[in-house]
Amino acid sequence: MLFNEVLYRDDKELLNFDNSKVILRNAVRAVIKNDNKILMVQLEKTKEYKFPGGGIEENETVEEALTREVLEETGCSVIKIEGKIGIMIEFGIAEEDKNSIFKMVSEYYAVIINNNQFDQKLDKYEEELGFMPCWTEIEKAYKVNREIIDNGLASTPWIRRETRVLEIMKEKKYGHS
Repeated sequence: MLFNEVLYRDDKELLNFDNSKVILRNAVRAVIKNDNKILMVQLEKTKEYKFPGGGIEENETVEEALTREVLEETGCSVIKIEGKIGIMIEFGIAEEDKNSIFKMVSEYYAVIINNNQFDQKLDKYEEELGFMPCWTEIEKAYKVNREIIDNGLASTPWIRRETRVLEIMKEKKYGHS
């Protein structure tokens, strides 16, 4: 595996692990490469990049969730899941209950897609953010996200996680032929 890390969305000292209820969300993220580029979703509204993926629904397998999420966000069909390349675990204060801890476990998988592209099936918030699939270099996606964070313009809960994964991939030269 390329990585297995823990991130804190909020100040770790603010999180009371002893007395808090934990709200758990399991998610899958696709890492799709072609030559020296990866398929990302860029948000028209903020210009940041994210990996295609999202939460695993009840009674859904990892494979089903990856296939569904990639199709919804990129319009592409998964033809093969090559394997898990990393895990990123995030902790933060839950938005829906400030006395609870939100724990997101994101598993990243190397995925192969076919060349056919269908219409995206975006949720309302994804449409509002302007999710657009695009091929880009890891370095470029990292640089754009890093600048958004450094300039205090981060507005999505996932940008730090995705930027950290891009940083690891850049450092370990993942995706270079």
